[in-house]
Order: sequence, then structure tokens, then C-alpha cells
Amino acid sequence: MDAARDSRPEAPAKPPRSEDPPAEVVPGVREFDHTADLGMAVSAPDLAELFRRAARGMARLMRESAARPPAGAATSCRVQLASGSPDLLLVAWLSELLYLDEVEGLVFEDAIFDDPGALAEGQLAATVTSRPTHSLPERQLKGVTYHGLRLEPGVEGWEAEVIFDI
Repeated sequence: MDAARDSRPEAPAKPPRSEDPPAEVVPGVREFDHTADLGMAVSAPDLAELFRRAARGMARLMRESAARPPAGAATSCRVQLASGSPDLLLVAWLSELLYLDEVEGLVFEDAIFDDPGALAEGQLAATVTSRPTHSLPERQLKGVTYHGLRLEPGVEGWEAEVIFDI
């Protein structure tokens, strides 16, 4: 009986589980596939950091080079937005940064929020630091969608999911 057991072929290796989370594109940001679109899951200890991480994650999804600072000198601009809720504000924020990237050629680097507590009320005023680039993004994002939008308190702060039209 032992000989029969030894002569059986080995079981094929199991394929990787699809439930395994993808690697982070930047700290606190994971990319996920969505039918004909691209998604991003973001987690952070507070809303201000979530908005920063979402912006960095979007920049990284568009450009591998966003992982390292562009060679140009940093530039700052003011961004002021208002929306009915924090989740809608997140879409407006990312849409504004997408515009700055596409039209002005400015890759997001960081943001300082005047009143981080106002983000929960749908108000944003920030100084955004970006760096100019002359290269086209490797992945073109057409826009930030409302489909599947989620922003809510999580286990360790805040969690969001955003889907981009590609």
C-alpha cells in the first residue's frame, strides 16, 4: 500500500489566491482592478492623511516615476474646494489634482491643509506642492468616478475606495 501511495503523481501547485491583497503602490494605497476601470483602496489614520495618500496613489498609478521626485523645482499652489460630504470632496480633490497633472504638467508631491478638521464637513483649503514634468503618464486616467465611491471610518482610522475611468 505504501508503494501505491509513493507512485501517485504530485498534486499541482496551487495558483496564488485571488483574495490576497495587491502590493501597496504607496504606503496606505492599494490598486485593484475594476471592469474596464481602475480602482484604488486607501487607508490612513485621519482624513488629511487619507487625502494625501489618495493623491500620491493617483500620481503613482499614472506614473511609475511618481515614486521618485521629478527633477524640476517644486512649485506650490492654493486649492480650495467645497462639497456636500467628505466622500464627494475626495472626488473633487482628486479631480482637481488630475487637472493640474494633465493641463499644467504638475505631479502631486504633498499638501498642507489649512484646517484638517474641515475635511469632515466637506471643506478643503490647502497649499499643494507639485513638481513639473514634461513626460506623459504611462497610464492615462480620464477621470475620477462616483461609481463604487466609499469613504468611512475604518479599523485604524479612515478607509476609502475610488474608481478611475481609464
